[in-house]
Amino acid sequence: MKRATAALAAAALLTLPLWLANAYYLHVTIMAGIFTILALSLNLLLGYTGQLSLGHAAFFGIGAYTSALLALKLEWSFWLGLPAAAVTAGLAGWAIGRLALKVRGAYFVLVTISFAGVISLVSVNWMELTNGPLGLPGVPAPELLGLSLRTKSAYYYLVLGAGAAAYLVCHRLVHSRLGRAFLALRENESLAESVGVDPTRTLVVAAVVSAALAGVAGSLYAHYVRFVSPEVFLFSYTVTMVIMVVAGGKGTLAGPVVGAVLFTVLPEALREAMAWQWQMLAYGVLLILLVFFLPRGIVYYLGGGLDGSARALPQEPGLRLPGPRSNGAAPAAALVVEDLAVEFGGVAALAGVSFAVHPETITSVIGPNGAGKTTAFNAITGYLRPRRGRITFGDEPLSGQRPCDIARRGVVRTFQKTSVFPALSVQDNVLIGLHLRAGAALAPILLGGRTVRAEEAALRKEAETILAFVGLERRRADAASSLPYGEQRLVELAVALAARPRLLLLDEPGAGMTGGEKERLVELIRRVREQGVTVLLVEHDMRLVMGISDTVVVLNHGRVIAEGPPATIQAHPDVIRAYLGSTRA
Repeated sequence: MKRATAALAAAALLTLPLWLANAYYLHVTIMAGIFTILALSLNLLLGYTGQLSLGHAAFFGIGAYTSALLALKLEWSFWLGLPAAAVTAGLAGWAIGRLALKVRGAYFVLVTISFAGVISLVSVNWMELTNGPLGLPGVPAPELLGLSLRTKSAYYYLVLGAGAAAYLVCHRLVHSRLGRAFLALRENESLAESVGVDPTRTLVVAAVVSAALAGVAGSLYAHYVRFVSPEVFLFSYTVTMVIMVVAGGKGTLAGPVVGAVLFTVLPEALREAMAWQWQMLAYGVLLILLVFFLPRGIVYYLGGGLDGSARALPQEPGLRLPGPRSNGAAPAAALVVEDLAVEFGGVAALAGVSFAVHPETITSVIGPNGAGKTTAFNAITGYLRPRRGRITFGDEPLSGQRPCDIARRGVVRTFQKTSVFPALSVQDNVLIGLHLRAGAALAPILLGGRTVRAEEAALRKEAETILAFVGLERRRADAASSLPYGEQRLVELAVALAARPRLLLLDEPGAGMTGGEKERLVELIRRVREQGVTVLLVEHDMRLVMGISDTVVVLNHGRVIAEGPPATIQAHPDVIRAYLGSTRA
């Protein structure tokens, strides 16, 4: 059914100038195509990474001015000006991404608005280059094989081809390791970092591709209207793009297309249907109704909320978790923590903590609430910067490293509170955990080569193996947020295992689980250790800790008060007095 619908839509688009001969309607259709490319570009930032850019019109204008100036001053062909516009806008996206994506939320919005304002002022005041408010008239129409594409029918096919190419670029990107990284940062940035996703680099890639596509739209606009002025930087263009993405369905591929067509055609339809005094009122009322009744966007409620579905793959006999021993990774290493100190506002959370975790063992850290257990985990994995101390894993120092860089060294963690990518399927959660296992860069992904497809197939097969290992293979297509609490904890464990850790840090993995779920968890942890993974565990359930640990480290008031095998810890007077109580667990 979907293929038949797609075939009919393609046939309608390819023959549209034949049955829509009216020049005005063709003009509206061409503008809808240009805005489709703009909406797709903004959707990469707003829909997939969750970053709102209110300066997106700047990239559109940079593309328009670049292509127009090259054509008018250097007499470049449109076919050279178009990629030049994309590159120039992409470079601007890289610059603003490096600057702004170190901040989030309102600060990012402010930086993008300011950037657009600066670029607009440059276009107005640099008279020698841009001709200021008078703009650049006489931009030549494109030519192909000596034939002018000045007619609306010819330009329609040019925009149609560019729109299809933009859609293909976005499709390949969002269905790749980079696209999953975009979604991971949108859903749960801390968890994404813990499995090796580099937030700054990933968001800069999204900004560059988004800006380059907006530059393409700007070039097409300049050679279509054949006049470029500072009006291309108007804030209203950005607002229109945001409306198209949100109303159509952000975070989907079809949403921006539907939104762009609807909100390009709608103002023209209102212009024909009513007096100008009522047009904006009707536009606003329709927009409010759409947002109120279809808050997730039109496409979501038409059944397009998911861009893909989880697919089961046949499993080979003799199921085994892919791990350090099976992939030729670096040998097991010891974690050594020396004189670790962390303070919060002058209060010492850790005061000179030292302990070691030996290779291929299970070490548990216990202690009363507020003893500093999770603080130690956060310092080891880079989420906190200690005031002093040294942390090494094998021969590699971890102190001062970012969480994503620590994950690349084979140190992966879970979190005290259940941490998953809630809106994504269980299989996609695990695929994000496999981020470091994939090596395809941006260019091969966009080109869609055989190597990239083979890598994706291998990743999906590995994800199936991990899901089977933790017993969630039947839940692969379910949204992680829809699972019961105990199964969400298993999803979190599966995500961590997908990163193929050499050292796995589990922060209260059994918290809130039933007795049967804890037994299942204990068995999983033992099986993980049997495959060469060192485990460092924080847990309050003493039955679980004493039954599974090789070594137990006890913290109290930010200091180590005891360290040794479970039997020794259970009999240690300081531990009994501070934590276990007179009746041992």
